[in-house]
Amino acid sequence: MTDWNGAGSEDSNLIDSSFIALSDPYRRSLCRYAMRTEATRVTHEELVDYVVERTPEPVAADADRRTVAIKLRHVHLPKLAEAGLIEYDHQSGVVRVDRATIADRLERTRATIADLQDV
Repeated sequence: MTDWNGAGSEDSNLIDSSFIALSDPYRRSLCRYAMRTEATRVTHEELVDYVVERTPEPVAADADRRTVAIKLRHVHLPKLAEAGLIEYDHQSGVVRVDRATIADRLERTRATIADLQDV
């Protein structure tokens, strides 16, 4: 069955969840990290380090680092997991990275944008 824009509803749901997940710069940064790492599993702390190191303004205070850690744990990683871009174990803080899945989803999103441009 196709939806109103011609895509199958499952494909449309994947695209919608990808757009939502990628709408935030932290989540895009986390996807960039996932695509660049050779590891298949990363820890919450590794991701916090990555985000803090790349934050435009200095994040020197512990409170700022804690804020980043809390936002990743409770907002950004769950959103990426909900979109199917990563697998996230909230209890252990371990993130399972599948670059092929992320690449496929990014390609589907890119193709959707290209289709919009062709209209």
